[in-house]
Amino acid sequence: MFSQQEIDNYRAAVLAAMIAKEDADGQKIMEETEAKSLLQGFTDDELIDGMPFNTPEEMADMLLFD
Repeated sequence: MFSQQEIDNYRAAVLAAMIAKEDADGQKIMEETEAKSLLQGFTDDELIDGMPFNTPEEMADMLLFD
């Protein structure tokens, strides 16, 4: 089981990875407000399901590109 702190840290790391992603021209793929909105659509339980299997960077890629 994950603590609330671990979940919050994972969510923050996913957010950071999302806003750090750039396209081939070096432009941000998503602004912070848009990334936060997308990430808020996921409950803690939904994030917990992926935490053992996906790094925050992998989760960011799934959210941005799937």
